[in-house]
Amino acid sequence: MNKQEKFNRLFDSASAIIFDFDGVLAHSEKWHFLTYGEVFAQHGHTLDETEYYKYWTSLGHGARGEIERHGLDLDPTAIREEKRPLFSERCEDGSIKLYPEAHEILERLKTTGKTLTIASGTASYDIDAILRNAGVRDVFTDIIGCDTVPAIKPAPDLFLAMIEQLGVNPIQCLVIEDAEKGVQAATTAGIPVIVIRNDETRTFDFSAADLTLDSHAEFLEMVRHAIPSKS
Repeated sequence: MNKQEKFNRLFDSASAIIFDFDGVLAHSEKWHFLTYGEVFAQHGHTLDETEYYKYWTSLGHGARGEIERHGLDLDPTAIREEKRPLFSERCEDGSIKLYPEAHEILERLKTTGKTLTIASGTASYDIDAILRNAGVRDVFTDIIGCDTVPAIKPAPDLFLAMIEQLGVNPIQCLVIEDAEKGVQAATTAGIPVIVIRNDETRTFDFSAADLTLDSHAEFLEMVRHAIPSKS
């Protein structure tokens, strides 16, 4: 079975699509890195970008992991609180954009009758702001962020909360991810998962995913073949 056939099988069997946000729809991970970097710099510590994308973005170790790896005398909760308004400002002011391919992907998907949702470690109000700026907020019926569940990925809480909110079985859903932590969360929740590699995650291990795509451009091509244009 080739990639397109696998994609079609996963897509056709899903009544609800659950998108991760950062690195999947929004080109926002660099802004998480930059705003966390501002905060840590104020405390005399410099974030390493390569380390950030591995341990924060893909594995989900977060501020606590950074502090523990480097033996810093800092409170991860306080660090997150200092970073939050800096990142939210970038969400509101339009600095953070969707990937170019995202607009056509969403235009095609919304014609299918499938429920489109987002479950992300970013706060729901920040996601909402980025989507509003991009003019696509109305595409999504439900958004669940880190402000609404007790634990984020790799814990399955975000996905479990979404399927409960939708009132569907896990097998009726399809997760779109870009990170190892997201694959683990989806797998634990019993939901099939497709990974889109990006520049930051290209070398990471996604062997546990049901299908791995090499880029947003390849994802768009898969969607184009699965959902031909009606024009």
